[in-house]
Amino acid sequence: MTEIDAKKRRLPGRKVRTGCVTCKIRRVKCDEAKPSCQRCISTGRKCDGYAQDVLPAVRNSPPRESPNLDIVRQITTISGTTEERRGFNFFLTQTAPDLSGYFSPGFWEHFILQASVAEPSLKHAVIAIGSLHESFARNQSILQSDSSIGENTFATLQYSKAIGYLRRSLSTGNEVPLVALLSCILYVCFDSLRGHMQSAIIHLQSGLRILRDYQGETDMDKHIIETCIAPMFMRLSIQSILYFDTQRAAEKADLSYTLLNVSLNNIDIPDVFTNLEDARMELNKAVDGLFRMFYMCDLEKPMNDQPTEAYILFSTYTARIEQWNKAFEAFLAIECTKLTSKQVRGAALLKIHYTTCRVMALVVPSLDDPRPAGYVLSDPSRFVPYDSDFQTVVTLSRSLIAAAEADLKAGKAPLNFSTDLGLVAPLYYVCIKSRQTKTRNEAIELLRRLPRKEGMWDEASCVRLIQQFWKVEERYQRMLQNDSSLQPHLPLSMVVDLEMRDGLHWEWKWKGPGPEPQQLAEFLPEVISQRMSVEEPRKRRA
Repeated sequence: MTEIDAKKRRLPGRKVRTGCVTCKIRRVKCDEAKPSCQRCISTGRKCDGYAQDVLPAVRNSPPRESPNLDIVRQITTISGTTEERRGFNFFLTQTAPDLSGYFSPGFWEHFILQASVAEPSLKHAVIAIGSLHESFARNQSILQSDSSIGENTFATLQYSKAIGYLRRSLSTGNEVPLVALLSCILYVCFDSLRGHMQSAIIHLQSGLRILRDYQGETDMDKHIIETCIAPMFMRLSIQSILYFDTQRAAEKADLSYTLLNVSLNNIDIPDVFTNLEDARMELNKAVDGLFRMFYMCDLEKPMNDQPTEAYILFSTYTARIEQWNKAFEAFLAIECTKLTSKQVRGAALLKIHYTTCRVMALVVPSLDDPRPAGYVLSDPSRFVPYDSDFQTVVTLSRSLIAAAEADLKAGKAPLNFSTDLGLVAPLYYVCIKSRQTKTRNEAIELLRRLPRKEGMWDEASCVRLIQQFWKVEERYQRMLQNDSSLQPHLPLSMVVDLEMRDGLHWEWKWKGPGPEPQQLAEFLPEVISQRMSVEEPRKRRA
């Protein structure tokens, strides 16, 4: 979907508190006709009636922790075909818990479902995701050798229906910004699951622009955006890092400045967190800030030539990362015996993400380093001191994977789909950055035991990408050892690019104008010569 102008002027008049559930959710005046209001019927919507205990209105019902029995009861009354009800039911029973993962089920298992029961554009998006997830869960892979996804025509048609309903609402001016924001989130999930990353990123950026321009008309709107919607967009942006790493510097910088305008309450990190959800939120803010710094930087320039905002972000969020760890350790010391099994796993996952992010921060060059930032960030020697951190990631990941395998043997459904970063991205980072062969081999073996889809990350494509990187790395090292004219050498990531195509077809490509990789030896000296000619003047100035 293209950018949606979601601003809507509030019309004056008395606030009506009666009316059908559907009109209350859409925040439009209901004509209160019985048994179904004409306002709903005339726009092709299903009127969900007037009983106040059927469905809490979205604006009057922030996510709850208790099971939503109203939604379960309404499954049998959801309008549509048998296949549509099946897709919605699969989302309710399997997809929503998967998307919630180890953390609060409020957003996926309550908030989204409440809204989708009454809003056709959301309902059909939920059905599409549920149907596609069922295919993925059944086959354990949506990737095929000759296409980006195992084709699911029904899911695609539901996705098209969802977009059609949203467009009609927008064209008549009847849609509310919250529904547009929720639609963007669901569309990102659907396209990520089927491997259409370009489309997923378009929806993500559209949602970020709406979020930038719309901060809510009421206190309840603002609360929902602050506690539910903005954090979700932040997590979607974080898990998209691999995609954005393949984009031009200007596009990455544009995303960073867009994210700067997304409102999140950056309160001081406490001495100790009160619960796991607060810890998760604050860690995501710190990780998001660090990633925005990376997006803002021009890797061809040294750190002291970067935008002022970039170094401010770096200083602010590296400090917050360490503050976060102190508060988290204090939380665990107090609460560890009270945590449920699910919460223990969530805590382990947060520790994995903290450790990975900490290494990323520690290898950022200092202001007095005259080398290009990209050179320093990809220098293998920079990662040698952090193998203990990589081992921590591997050890904690192994415990989570073993627990998931035990659940599967006990007959519990595995968590195989998420929109957040989980284990795939940290293990990928270990495989690419660790300098210890043993650590890297342990990490890739764990990835092979992890049939999961985490946004644009999945174990199968990441394993292939890692194996290809290792082969390129080995060949490059042999060349450097056999040809002294190539010394001093550049880090491998400065002579190869990661190329992304839809369908999770990631591939490492050699930089340089011409030959295929088999003729690398013929043009690599020229590439290195060009790079070093840029660096030498900088070194002399320094």
